[in-house]
This record gives sequence, C-alpha cells and structure tokens, in this order.
Amino acid sequence: MSGDNGGVATQADILGVPGAALNTVGFAQGMLRAVSADNANPNAVIQVQAIGSCFQSNGPWAAKIPDLLSRTSNVRLERLSAWIGWVKDDTPSFMSQTSGGRTAALLCCALGSLYSQGRCGLLLYELARDILPPDRQVSSPTQLGNVCMLLERKLACLGFGNHLALQVTRLRQCFFEAGLEVPRDLADTPTEEDLNIFLREICNALRDESMVLQVTGTRCSGTLLALTLAICPEDVSVRINGEVLISGIRDNIIFSVTTEHGPGTHICLETKLKLQKAGFRKSHIIADGQHEYNTQLSFACDGILSSQLDLALAMVGVGLSQHLKLAIANLIASLAIKSTRSDFRGEKCGPTYLAEALPAQGLRVILGPTYQELTPQRLEKVLCHPSDTLQSPKEAFHGLQDTIRAALPLKQCTCGICDHEAPWNSASHPKANTRAFVKWMSCPVSRLWRHVAQIAQASLLFLFLQHTPNTSMRYQTEEGTYPRYMLVLWSRFVGPPDYHSVYSSSLHEDIIQLIGKATRNYSEPMLQIICNSLGASTIYPTTLEVPSMSSPWAVQYEVVDGRLHYQSDYYDFIAAAKPGNNASKAFDRRRAKGSMVKGTITVPSGLGEHSSLVMTLRPAFTEKHQALLLRCHIKQGNKTIDVNFVDIHLGLMTLDPADGCDHDLSTPLTPTDDSVDVKATSVIEPIPSGKSSIGVTLTHRNEESQFLCCSGTIRQLYQGNCCLPCAVSQAVRDDCKVVIGGSPSIYRVVN
Repeated sequence: MSGDNGGVATQADILGVPGAALNTVGFAQGMLRAVSADNANPNAVIQVQAIGSCFQSNGPWAAKIPDLLSRTSNVRLERLSAWIGWVKDDTPSFMSQTSGGRTAALLCCALGSLYSQGRCGLLLYELARDILPPDRQVSSPTQLGNVCMLLERKLACLGFGNHLALQVTRLRQCFFEAGLEVPRDLADTPTEEDLNIFLREICNALRDESMVLQVTGTRCSGTLLALTLAICPEDVSVRINGEVLISGIRDNIIFSVTTEHGPGTHICLETKLKLQKAGFRKSHIIADGQHEYNTQLSFACDGILSSQLDLALAMVGVGLSQHLKLAIANLIASLAIKSTRSDFRGEKCGPTYLAEALPAQGLRVILGPTYQELTPQRLEKVLCHPSDTLQSPKEAFHGLQDTIRAALPLKQCTCGICDHEAPWNSASHPKANTRAFVKWMSCPVSRLWRHVAQIAQASLLFLFLQHTPNTSMRYQTEEGTYPRYMLVLWSRFVGPPDYHSVYSSSLHEDIIQLIGKATRNYSEPMLQIICNSLGASTIYPTTLEVPSMSSPWAVQYEVVDGRLHYQSDYYDFIAAAKPGNNASKAFDRRRAKGSMVKGTITVPSGLGEHSSLVMTLRPAFTEKHQALLLRCHIKQGNKTIDVNFVDIHLGLMTLDPADGCDHDLSTPLTPTDDSVDVKATSVIEPIPSGKSSIGVTLTHRNEESQFLCCSGTIRQLYQGNCCLPCAVSQAVRDDCKVVIGGSPSIYRVVN
C-alpha cells in the first residue's frame, strides 16, 4: 500500500508542475538536441537568438524562414549508405521556434554572405556588446561565428548574392536612365566596424517609432540596402536623387542614394519633430569599403551567373549590358554544340595529352544525345538563353571580345597593359607581387575581362550540373588568376600556339570545385575527390549513385541542398584514395598477358563481366577536415581487385563511341593482322600488355561491367553501333588501347 501511495504522490507532483516550467524543459531539450546535432555552443545559440530579438523582421524572406530553417529533405546514396541533406532538430530548426531566432537567422544569412566565419564572429561579438546587457554576453567570437555560419548555410538557398545583384542593378538602372554617371561603389562591402554601427542604429530605429535612420550617399549603399530589405523591407524607403524608388509601410529607415554630398556614406539616427524639439545622433561616415568582388556571397543556383555578372559590371562602372550575357551564352553554346577535341587542345601539347583528352567530337559526346536541347535550357537557368542561330566557336569567341570592348573600351585601361595587348593573353600578364601586378589588378578593364572569363568558364561547367531546389553556391574565384578555358581558347583562336589544354581531370576538378576547394591544403591532387560537400551544398557525379553506363551515355553531376552525412557526422568530401604521394597507384589494374579466348572472338559475350561490386566508406580525419574514403572492390570468379573510382569516372569522360557501320553487329573477329595482337579481356584486366596489343572487353550484356572497364589513363573506344572488326580497325587508326564491348544504340554524332 505504501508503494501505491508513493506512485500517486509522484503523479501528483508532475501534474502540479506549472506550464511555463514544462515549456522551459521542452525548450532546453530542443536546444540540447540542436547543439548536439551541429556541435554548437548552447550559450552562443542563446546569445545569437537574443541579438535577433533586438530587431524585427518582416517581408517575403521572413515568411519563408520557418520552413527553410526546419527542412530535413535529403538524398540518399544507397550503395554507399550515406546521405546528403540536413539533420532533423538541428540548430537552425531550433532557431525557427522563436521570432528572435528567425530574425537572427535572417541577419546571419546576410552576414555569412558578406564575411568569413571569423569576421562574422567578431561582428556579432561587438554588436552584442552594444545592444545586449552584460549578463547575456557570454560567448566568444569563435562560438558566435560558428552559429552564424550554421544558420547561413541552411539559408544560403535564399541567394543573398542574387538579392544583392538585383538591388544594385535597380540602383544603377536609375542612374543610367537619368543620364548620370553610375557610381562604382554601390556594391562595396563595408568594414565590420561600419556595419556594426549600422546594425546598432537599425536596432534603435526599429525599437522607437520616433527615430529615423537616414543613410545618405553611394558607398556600400547597395550592400546595406540589400541587407535591410532582406530583414525588414516594410520599414525601408529608398530615394535616388530625389526620386522615390521604394516606399515602405513605415519610414523608419530611409536610404538617399545620391552623389550630391560627395564621397562616402553618412549614417545618422534622427528624432522626428515633436513639440518643436528635435534630437540628433552624431552621424557616422563610411569612407572606406572593400571595392572588390566579395567571394563570401552565396547565390541561389537559378540565375547565379547572371547575378554575378551584374555585380561584376557594377564594380567597374559598366552600364547594363544584356548583350554581354548573350555573347557569353552564345560562345558556350557554340562550344557545346559545335566544338571538337582540337578546340580544347594546345598545339604544343605532346602525345601524352591524348590519354586524358576529351572525346574526338568534343563536349557533345559527354553531354549526351540531347545536348542540343540541354545546352540552351541549362544556360537559360544560370545566365540567359543563347541565340537560336549559333556561329562557330571561333566566331563566337571574337564576338564576345568585341562585346566586351564595346561595354568598356580598352582606352579606359589604367595599368598600361590592356590597351596595347589582348587582355586574355597570359604572356602579357604581370608577375604577382609586383607594382605592375597591383596596377593591373585594380584596372577596370583588366577586372572586367577577368570577371567575364570566370563567368564564361562557370557557364560551361554548369552544362554538366543538375541542381535540386534550394541549392546554393558561393562565388569561387582566385583574384589574379585566369580560368584555363579562356587561355586555351585565346591561344587556339587568336594568339600563338602554346601548351594550355583542357583535360578530363581538369574538367572534373573544376566542376567539383564549383562549391569550394576541399583539398586546398592537401598534398593529393583534386582529381582524387569524387564528392565535395562545402557550405550549404554537395556536388557529385551521378555515377556515384549508379556506377554504370547506358548507350548512349551522358556525364552529369548533381548539386544537392545540404551537407554530406555518414552515420551521425558531417563530412567535407569523399576521396577515392587516401591523400598522400602515389596513393592512387595502388589501384592500378594489372595488364592482361593473354586472351580469354583463343582464335575467333565471338560477340556479344559476357565472359568478361564481373560477379560483384562492393563500394564501402570509412571515415578519416585529414588536414583538419573530416573525409570519407571510398573503396571499390570488384570480384570476378575467384579473383578480386580494388579499383580507383575517380579513374573509372574520368575514363567515361574521355570515352569515344565507335563510328557506326552497316555490318551485322554480331560479326565475329578472327585476328589475321600479325602487326596487331587482339586480346579478349575482362573487367579485372581490361588493358592488354604489349605496345601493339588491343583489348576487347567481353562485357556486352552488362552496363555496370562496361563502366568499370573505363580508365582515364589510356584512350578507349566503345563498340556500340559498330561490328567488332570495324571497331578494332578504328581503334588501331585512333591509337586506342581498348575496345569496350557494349550494346548497340541509336546514338549518332551529327557532324
């Protein structure tokens, strides 16, 4: 009986707990789940939430925040037992539960797109000192910066970079239509000190309806306006040279974008007139700013390159130019549809180039049979739709150069290099860390040509990308360097011959690095990375999901919203071999010394197919990054080998389809030419030994086996719509080492 009474008493105690206390318990549990999911400091999470509660948010972005912060959609890589997406009940999900958390997330979305993690942490630390009581200032800049970037990654899909480009373009359009000189400093990034003062004054203006924040000038005004319109557009009014551009519901924050008051931007908090009295805060002047492209900006994938070009034009003071976007799109479309291997090959390249060279028919082969429809569709998503009638690649290249010169004449060069040399001539570029290099870097003509080259290269890379909703990217570029593609095209179509070329490995590397460089500090080259997960997105080739090839085939990469997960942790990339010198050579397959069949080779045949493929992952901690190492284990009969998945994927990117013939595709091959030793080979040993040998893989009935026979170290031919005797003859003519036995298709390359 005493035991029963104890149970009743316990039940009564629980029922008597106040509702507020239960809410507090639930709040604490939610916070603990969140910080454990992201390894965030709980005090920093609460402090960032407190900072957000000092502001108020409204408008379209604020309406999207709850769903975006709490989303958990993911893509699963079934064969690898890994997945890409967002953890349930993570820190952003926790922040979505309160108005302060949601506003803080919007603020962090903007800050994380403008500054690095360390600078964001310092800014939030200083802002907290200005607007929070001392007992709530309990976190370090490092902890605050970590929370800021957790929120920014999940909200990067909003595309603050696109938003900034739109607002700057609207401002520039007003100056352009008024016939006034367009300011070049609208998109400058303010220093952390200036932005801290700006945010502090916004907080004061939003707290007190009698206060008005006046922002007058042009420097950084586009950036400040974009930040404010993202958080509280209903409280903002914008005037340009006396004309009203935006009129919010309330006039708590007024932007007067004008050049009448000289350089710099004045920030002044004022009190509305009341009872014949007025109060004023001392104004703050933004005189300095980062007048260069901000590589921290996050962009939504839809329209990403169009927005990036708009910002690039704003930085050099070029008028609005849809013609420039069209010229870039026309060049890339022409390269995709009309180019051949020679257009991407430097004339000074030796024979070793052919092993990693693109297919003979250029990008058409790896883009797949629908390349003519796919090319304009993908260009329209990120830049603009190309013209219906395309010129040759050489003509389109010259057309782009003429369009750039029309937008910003070479006579406006300030470095003395661009006006008498072609800006894309790498031989004329000054050496780094010299006075000439500093002048060249700041020259508006040089900057425009560099930005156009970077946008053009990215446009080509996006032809291979399929992105899911909510995906985003940062702008990846290195100041002072030129994308190799424009250097290749310039030497091919304009300048003297050189060694610049585009390889399958460089194409894969550049696509993977679109979201960031995972191996910046590694000794192993980037080609060993097969999946890259940085920021808010993850990129990987579709062969990682389905390691096989169809006939015809297409090389495609997926960009997915979210981070790479394995078991319960985040990872930055998947590597096919452990980083280290010559680590990948351990995966080289032995060469076949003999043929699987004697005499006549009969096709189709499945004698060379594998019996199983096992792909496994294991965690590794490398150079301060958490990585996953991929092992591919192939079994055929009683033989087993480990292979390099990246090498196989690169082999698919270089694979040539055999020219179709009118013969019966099942025609057997009877070796008669003593100068050529034809060997029937398998997945385990697809490449034959001997300089004069050609391997024919007996994999006609298995698409996975055909893919596993690919190699990026030699030239290969896919049999497809060709009989075996004709395919071998073509392999001899084109210096291919292996003919991959494959299925027939309706694939034809249109010349």
